Amino acid sequence: MAPESFADREVALAEVIGALAYGLLRVFQVTAAGTLAAPTIALRERQAAFAAEQYERYRVLRRRLGALTNDVGGAMERLRRPLDAFYGAAPTEDWTDAQVFHYIGEAITADFAGLITPFLDDRTAAAVREALVGRAAHAAFALDQVQRALASGGGEAEERVAAVAGRVIGDAISRLREGILDSDALATVLGGEEKVKELVLELLGRHRERLEMLGVDQLD
Repeated sequence: MAPESFADREVALAEVIGALAYGLLRVFQVTAAGTLAAPTIALRERQAAFAAEQYERYRVLRRRLGALTNDVGGAMERLRRPLDAFYGAAPTEDWTDAQVFHYIGEAITADFAGLITPFLDDRTAAAVREALVGRAAHAAFALDQVQRALASGGGEAEERVAAVAGRVIGDAISRLREGILDSDALATVLGGEEKVKELVLELLGRHRERLEMLGVDQLD
């Protein structure tokens, strides 16, 4: 195989950041859609505030992407199909189901971003870190809402949360594999296929921890 050129890596980097930026845009859309399921005005306001924060995170990476490539739309389009499939399946009509997705599903984007940061140039890494600032508050809120539902809903609620969590994780794994098979950009940025495998295993490990926090375990 021919040695990787600087130009190859720049194109791959733009594609990876493009996918991450587009993922954040979809996170914003899912979070905004979830406001309609909020059972109280106060919760609807909190959800709307989180949606606004997600859009600002997208804008941070969108600006950095513009510095990496003249074809911002093309960079975001490259892996749009698996991202649209994943976020398009997000449950938004039921409040608790939506919070399960926020806690588990949306964390995929944040985890992915954090894991690739050490492989990025300084400016891109700084933009990624800036885009992640404050996300823990949303995760904590979503976890609290799910735990409240579990505490008041009994066994039926536990079964539903476990089922939603299982679907989210299964879909996430499927779409991640689809993206990896469809493009070698991630392998180029990370430095090889073994690094990609390590990243996937770390993502799965982190999701096991989140499922344990919910009291469910759907990863075999």
